[in-house]
Amino acid sequence: MKSRFIFLTVLFLLGPTATLAQEPIQARPVDARVITITLVEQDRGLWRYVFEASGDDGQSYMVDTTDSYTSGIGYDLRVGDSVILQVIDEQTGPHAYLADIHRERGLLVALLVFMGITIAVGLRRGILSLVGLAVTVGILLFFLLPALLEGRWDPLLATILASVVILGVNMHLSHGWRRQTTLAFLGTLAGLALTVVFTFFFLRLARLSGLASEEATLLFWELNGLQVPVGILASGIILGAVGVLDDIAITQTEVVHELLIADPSMTCRALFKKAMRVGRHHIASTVNTLVLVYAGAALPVFLLFLQSALSPLSFINNELVAEELVRTLAGTSALVLAVPICTWFATFPHRVIDRDSGVR
Repeated sequence: MKSRFIFLTVLFLLGPTATLAQEPIQARPVDARVITITLVEQDRGLWRYVFEASGDDGQSYMVDTTDSYTSGIGYDLRVGDSVILQVIDEQTGPHAYLADIHRERGLLVALLVFMGITIAVGLRRGILSLVGLAVTVGILLFFLLPALLEGRWDPLLATILASVVILGVNMHLSHGWRRQTTLAFLGTLAGLALTVVFTFFFLRLARLSGLASEEATLLFWELNGLQVPVGILASGIILGAVGVLDDIAITQTEVVHELLIADPSMTCRALFKKAMRVGRHHIASTVNTLVLVYAGAALPVFLLFLQSALSPLSFINNELVAEELVRTLAGTSALVLAVPICTWFATFPHRVIDRDSGVR
């Protein structure tokens, strides 16, 4: 069973055609619909299904998920579900394995619920934020990802360019074409520069290869070394911090704006000081937020290594864990420094007025 599981793992990772011992093994994907389920078993949270499925190739297949790469875990299969099978044509006949299920309809419902909530609560701003989200997805899908895959751009340069465009478009769409938004955007650019500096500084300190995960290694093989793995890792770290930069810059700019409305006679020094009181609370919440976000994303990795009875130093030294630590430390360091920088940019027009009037 273990050898078959390993074989299937390699098969599904490498695609429909794999070569083992010089003998080509053809696996063809087949879309199918579950007709009957003859067996459902659960043992310590693991599910086993035996079902018959009708494929879009006109054939019927009996599938036992015990043999499948996924083992049917957590799929909650029901009659009528659309599934994806991997079929291997053996001498004794075709053998089908469960590869995945079709979940497009569920994802569409989740997306519609998300959009409805955003519009109902955010009203016009909610609609504009969804437009900005579409722009972000478009930039990622049609510029950044193809640029990284095709090797046309250096990963760092492509990520910086994409981040600048995403921030510029989204911030002005969501918050309006106002002076405050422009000042906040300038603050995010400074924060982005800090993120790049800390990312490469910490990556060099930790001496990470960018090949800690199976996905990164497989991508490196598929790209034939077209991109430096550590560059892809740096791009991911920078992108992860960009979204939070928007939040920090807008918050600090709006705080300064509201303070000026409440007391237009406030000096620049007092304005900066009061805005930073709010900013320090923002720093505390941002640090905790980023740590929890990255810990949540890497939770299976942490649990896997902790249960292996490694010493704390060995656990931290493992590159998979070190990647998440660097991701957290680099992004958070830049975001913490971005708070006073964004606050300074927000008070800059008032600083000019104070200078012209001789007020300090």
